[in-house]
Amino acid sequence: MKFIKRIVVGVFLLGSCNAMALDLEEGNHYQVLPESVQFQADKQVTKIFSVNCPFCYKYEKSVIPEMVKNLPSTINYDAYHISSKSPFGAEASEVLAVAKTVGEAKYKAAKMALYAKIHDENTKFATGDELIRFGLSQAGISQEEFNRLKGTPEVKQLLAKWDQGIAIAKIQGIPALVVNGKYLINTKSIRSMPMLDEMILELSKK
Repeated sequence: MKFIKRIVVGVFLLGSCNAMALDLEEGNHYQVLPESVQFQADKQVTKIFSVNCPFCYKYEKSVIPEMVKNLPSTINYDAYHISSKSPFGAEASEVLAVAKTVGEAKYKAAKMALYAKIHDENTKFATGDELIRFGLSQAGISQEEFNRLKGTPEVKQLLAKWDQGIAIAKIQGIPALVVNGKYLINTKSIRSMPMLDEMILELSKK
């Protein structure tokens, strides 16, 4: 995952460069996902991530805000938290899914608090329940509300949607950026923020 560290630094060292015409090459800049793992997300860039992933945290702080800000109005953004990355990935997904159904601000609060607790403070939760309690406290959601919402169709559907990213994470690791649910960006090929912006724009047109 050293290349992801390089991207986080390189994107912003070169971020002020003017965007240049880019001839996208399959196999170099991106790959087409196998049909079995493609998902419906037309005109959308999707981040596959886990709060247990340190490189995802770096992206969350440095790359994603700028990327989302630069997206044209015709392209949406979404993020899929996968439940498969230990420890307690499933519990983290449940907390985040419930928080997202309650409100975007609560989702962001839980997500960033978990990132900071795990990576800045190097905290290792002893149990999944401990992680859930912490995430809920940071989001301002009661245990009772969590218990009521976690089994609802809305939350179950969201978790199922997010876990479409598990198979994709096995291809290139995380964080992963997928355009139109079909094109997986080769993060090693990114040299600047304008380049990433153009890659997303061009792939969205395919």
